[in-house]
Amino acid sequence: MNRSIVSGLIAGTLISLTFLSCSRHDVAQKKNYQEILYGNSVNTDVTPVQPVAEIHMTTSRKPEPVLLDTLKFLGQKSPALFTDNYYNIRIAEKTDNFYRRNKLQTKWLYDAEPSPLYYAVVNNLKNAEIYGLTADDYSADLIEKAVQTVYGSEVADKEEVMALDVRITELYFLFTTHVSEGKIRNAGYSDKLWVRQPLSKSVADVEALVDAKDPKDLEKIVDTIQPATEQYKRLQAALGYYRNLQRYAVESLPAVNLAGKLSPGMSSNVIPLVRKRLSQFDLRVYPLTLDSLTGQWDSLLYDKGLVQGVVAFQIVHGLQPDGVLGPMTITYLNKSLRSRVEAIAVNIDRIRWTPELKKDSEYIIVNVPEYNLYIYDKDKEVFEMRVIVGAVENPTPVFNDRINHIVFSPTWTVPVSIIENEIIPRLISNPDYYTERNYLFYKNGEKIDPASEAWGTTQPHQYRIVQQSGGDNSLGRVKFGMNNSMRIYLHDTPSQRLFAKDYRALSHGCIRLDEPAKFAEYLLRDNSGWDMEKINKQMFGDKASTIMLKKDYQVRIQYCTAWVSEDGKVNFRDDIYGHDRMQLQELNKPAVKTTGAIAGL
Repeated sequence: MNRSIVSGLIAGTLISLTFLSCSRHDVAQKKNYQEILYGNSVNTDVTPVQPVAEIHMTTSRKPEPVLLDTLKFLGQKSPALFTDNYYNIRIAEKTDNFYRRNKLQTKWLYDAEPSPLYYAVVNNLKNAEIYGLTADDYSADLIEKAVQTVYGSEVADKEEVMALDVRITELYFLFTTHVSEGKIRNAGYSDKLWVRQPLSKSVADVEALVDAKDPKDLEKIVDTIQPATEQYKRLQAALGYYRNLQRYAVESLPAVNLAGKLSPGMSSNVIPLVRKRLSQFDLRVYPLTLDSLTGQWDSLLYDKGLVQGVVAFQIVHGLQPDGVLGPMTITYLNKSLRSRVEAIAVNIDRIRWTPELKKDSEYIIVNVPEYNLYIYDKDKEVFEMRVIVGAVENPTPVFNDRINHIVFSPTWTVPVSIIENEIIPRLISNPDYYTERNYLFYKNGEKIDPASEAWGTTQPHQYRIVQQSGGDNSLGRVKFGMNNSMRIYLHDTPSQRLFAKDYRALSHGCIRLDEPAKFAEYLLRDNSGWDMEKINKQMFGDKASTIMLKKDYQVRIQYCTAWVSEDGKVNFRDDIYGHDRMQLQELNKPAVKTTGAIAGL
């Protein structure tokens, strides 16, 4: 291996060390090396990590850190190394901060051989998949080869030791920043709004690395900086479980093709494949049924044992647990192990860049893909209920807010988008449609008769349309108000029958509640004089009335498509808005730029 490997690895160091030779030959060598190292393809397959080979040089004295040259280390502006400029800035700050605190001494590489921490850091970077990240982003294999080259001479070049040490530090801080803050930066796409809360810029990894003396200290750093939530730990365990299933799967199974539905007790040629796919998912054995008449094993019978397995499978996928093999059950059954690994990895990363709720009091969580709402009191679940969320064309945003008031017998001011896309087209077709319905129409502030308006030539923003209180009101009998500018809130609905559906992405964006009276009763616990009798009276009143709550309630509208429940079961849900698909592209995108961007050529 020639020394151009070392040049290629350190040429793009953010805190640029400019002492490397830049002859035409050197540039060509850098290009070849970096094309190998930083190709655009990302290999997400997991392979067993090889131990780092130890390196020792013949010397009679104790190896010592190398002192960085301040003229070459500080204040140098270098080409952007990472594909996301946020990380260019963030990692440069951390690296500069670290070496100043470390007395400008190398950490990983000494003058005569690598430090004990070097082997630990390479193993950390090689095992990035454990954390749902991609090891290729951190160049561990190339670091190892470059270090072997540096110490391959009788005497190591101190300038190369210094530059390579800085490079390792940059890649280590890229890894720790991904672990602590997440890799995905662009969460929302087009109208699928995802409001990210700002995270505090911690330097805990910098401080801990300065103090690190033992290889075990690096493990402690990662444990300290990553999220401490129970769900995060469970998902990490689930990720390891499904990676192992993916790695050691005996065979790649074809998709189950079933026309129509298959009920318990029926027979079909697809049953052997269903049995195999289910066993691959839950690692259970589903033995065949012995036909008592023929004495033969019946491999085509959808028997009781297999039905029980399908019911358990349906439960963790949010489907009706009826044991019927229908289209949705088959769709989930056909999902690959790789897709499940990817779903878990995306959801792990979301936890990293989602600030924790204050869990010393009550809080409310709505999980959009699950179509469910949960109320917690000091991290203990109080109750849950089904919800209806925004349709694909009107997605419910992902954000945090607070509920601070309740409106009983609410009116509904129709959004301009609905006026334009639904009400006006309906009135053009039938001018009398709203004559006997409970709506008031206003044009430029003046009340009008909708049947007399020339709707084909109007502008939607001229109108204000208000649906009055009543049983047919789109908000139902009660609304739970929040302060966001998106006009998203929780409310009742006159269409209670829709809660019986498995698929409940059906609203215009707001969240409809299955049990609004129960929800109101809980929120009004601290307001004196409120019981269920009074709540029902207010809900069925003739006029709208607003009640301010004694205290605000934290609300998180989240988007989790994979999680581990209290009983240890890994749950999956459909990516109804495509957030997983788009964010997975961000997660798998190479973190380091290609050849020209790195070397500045």
